[in-house]
Amino acid sequence: MILNLNRGNMFKNIKKIFDQTKNIKSDKTEYLDEDVFAVLSLLIEACKIDGKIDKNEIKLIKKLLVNKFHLETSKAEMATEFVLNKSDNKVEIYSDIKVIMDNMDHEERILVVEMLWGVILADGIIDDFESNLIRRVCGLLHVSGAENSEAKKRASIKN
Repeated sequence: MILNLNRGNMFKNIKKIFDQTKNIKSDKTEYLDEDVFAVLSLLIEACKIDGKIDKNEIKLIKKLLVNKFHLETSKAEMATEFVLNKSDNKVEIYSDIKVIMDNMDHEERILVVEMLWGVILADGIIDDFESNLIRRVCGLLHVSGAENSEAKKRASIKN
């Protein structure tokens, strides 16, 4: 089965989520809307799960925020640092999955998997923990094995 994803609509819907981001500053910390926080938290989890934070992975996450979601570079950097710092206290991904399931359609969830693959592939190594994370996320987001494989191919072409 070949999927013909309309990426234009997919990016518009995800952009809409990021456009709804609230920029509330308290003690010089920028807080994110829960939709943005959920996607960014998964990307940071993919970055950290192998036990090391690779600068290429962080660079890609910031690039995704700027290029795909049209955040200003400074906001993308602040958001990434904020979520990275908060991730040290995070023990589960299910709350992020719930937010994504409640707010994104199937095509957008496939795009999230593609972004996760991009982060995982950024350092050139797919470790067992990263493989496990992507399998769990795909199952929880109801992304099939074939859709996961296609997302991985698209991400590897971009890297």
